[in-house]
Amino acid sequence: ARDKYRRYLRLQDFGITQNKTVLIPNEDGVEKEKKNLDTKFPIIMKTLRGSKGVGVLLIETERSLQSTVQLVYKIDPFADILLQEYIEVEFDVRCIVVNKEIVGAMKRPKIIDDFRSNVSQGSEPEEIKLTEVEEEAVLQAAKAVNGQWVGVDFMPAKNRDKDAPFIIEVNHSPGTEGINKVIKGDVNKIVLENLLDRDSWKRSATECGVLETL
Repeated sequence: ARDKYRRYLRLQDFGITQNKTVLIPNEDGVEKEKKNLDTKFPIIMKTLRGSKGVGVLLIETERSLQSTVQLVYKIDPFADILLQEYIEVEFDVRCIVVNKEIVGAMKRPKIIDDFRSNVSQGSEPEEIKLTEVEEEAVLQAAKAVNGQWVGVDFMPAKNRDKDAPFIIEVNHSPGTEGINKVIKGDVNKIVLENLLDRDSWKRSATECGVLETL
């Protein structure tokens, strides 16, 4: 989940609805990947790692895209950049998932004169009731990254009762300040009680590495 592109590919393997995303591996790959994205401006640009809305830009023209990428690579020649389809919404939703259970959800209205909706950037969160379709998508996204405690962010579909939301993030280190403002109970306490429950520590072995025949 820490790597936004690996997370995108992982959720894609699970058939989870997401906005289209491409990876720019280097400065020379901008034009090709913009074409592969196959969407009109504006588009979203993100650094591969980041949090609290930092490193997320709205790019409105081809010229702006080229100059911004050049600037990023001048600062960090080894940077990895994502381009994403921009979907206009009035708000997104952050859900806190602990041990396969949604313990809280909040609506995050878009900040005035900004396209972002992060609480850390000034959005005022509100409580929201999820639909069954949204709950299923959130739990599936958490499961896809083997998340024990994650924040799953999504943009709601126009028909929330029937259509799956667009999953935009699975945050491996979700803050609790915003969610604690809108739900009953203390998310910090819920998280600690769940993670200190020894029954939740039982895990099956996960195979990793490469098997080679000599």
